[in-house]
Amino acid sequence: MRRRILRATVLAVACAVLLFALPLGYAALRLYQQDEEREAQSLGEQVALSLPERITATGDPIELPPVESGTDIAVYGPDAHRILGTGPVAGDAPVREAEAGRGVTREIGDSLVVAVPVGGSEQVRAIVRVASPASEPLRRAALTWAGMLAPAAVAVGGGALLAVRSSRRLARPLEELAGVAREMEGGDLTARAEPSGLPEPDAVGHALARAAARIDELLRRERAFSADASHQLRTALTRVRLELEMSLAAGPDADVEGGAGAGVGAGAGGSRAAVRSALAQLERMETTLDDLLALARDVPERAPLDLAALLARAEEDWHGPLAAQGRRLEIGIDDALPQALGSRRAARQILDVLLSNAATHGRGTVTVHAKETAGVVAVDVEDEGDGIPEAGTDGVFERRGGEGGRSGGEAARAGGPAAGGHGIGLALARSLAEAEGGRLFVSRPRPRPRFTWLLAASPVEEQDPSQLP
Repeated sequence: MRRRILRATVLAVACAVLLFALPLGYAALRLYQQDEEREAQSLGEQVALSLPERITATGDPIELPPVESGTDIAVYGPDAHRILGTGPVAGDAPVREAEAGRGVTREIGDSLVVAVPVGGSEQVRAIVRVASPASEPLRRAALTWAGMLAPAAVAVGGGALLAVRSSRRLARPLEELAGVAREMEGGDLTARAEPSGLPEPDAVGHALARAAARIDELLRRERAFSADASHQLRTALTRVRLELEMSLAAGPDADVEGGAGAGVGAGAGGSRAAVRSALAQLERMETTLDDLLALARDVPERAPLDLAALLARAEEDWHGPLAAQGRRLEIGIDDALPQALGSRRAARQILDVLLSNAATHGRGTVTVHAKETAGVVAVDVEDEGDGIPEAGTDGVFERRGGEGGRSGGEAARAGGPAAGGHGIGLALARSLAEAEGGRLFVSRPRPRPRFTWLLAASPVEEQDPSQLP
């Protein structure tokens, strides 16, 4: 911005100077030309007045006035032949034209020639010819133009200095606003710009401050709501956990009593395996709650991500639920896989959503494969189901009815139950992936639907040497 203001101001001043200087310089040249013509004509008239009545080449000598170097004076008779002075022997065109009794001024070659007749128009006794250098007016004009360059340079320099000061004064508040916006982007919503005294940038700063205050208030409300909701959920989960642990400690023959524990006992027949499974599910719910609450509060994290441990944890969590459906879970990791970057919490939730989607709406073996693709780390999750209908491919990540993004009818065709959630699973997974600088998309809609999750890879020089090939 500063450079643009400086260029515009200097260009405007230069154009103004040229608009005044060009006509003025031309006027000065014409003035000097006319002045030179008047001097030559005055000199010729002076010589004409000093000539005697009868001019003869053998009479008394006639003295011509002294002139500057380069100026010639000659006197011609009525027959246009030179009588005295310096000039052509035979009169040139101005001399012949002056025989008519009128003065003539012509520029011939590099000389300015003035011919002045002596006598009246009825009888011309002689003709005085004065020749001076035609370049003299140009030389004087050049000196004048050189003198005009100094104030022109001062004007342009003053305009440049004014432009520098103005650009700094105008650009500083905008640069401060840009810095405040960057601080707000980094999470500091208390950043404010100092008043600059300029109405427009100050109005933008006030609007930005009001917007930041509004966003900060909304964030505080959402965080307070998340904290209150998590507290309530934790209380309920803790109560259910205590009842299940008491049922498990009572022995294999004891009935599970009270609240949610009674429901679990009735559904599982009071078996210890069912209670342990319920406790594992509760632990997963608490982990998910902790992760989502932390992700809602923290800024995106780009730390080294241990994919092997992450996939091992996913296999441990989802092997049992898939085996209960008579399905297998296969995990594969390519050799020499680059170090992935991201948040462990976000990665765990993304994988849980993708595996939950495959377990609920897919069928057959679920395959998870981590590989390198075009310098990034790609994690593919696919199953052996019929896939996503063509009409639903574009909206699979929209927040709508149907957990995981597939319609209920398609879920039934895939071999799973129709979903009854709010459709936030895949939408949440995509938002988490994009917040970490990655991508989540459907790489193969049908058959054998495949979801691909792309993660940023750490440069080679930043990786652990033990993980390099």
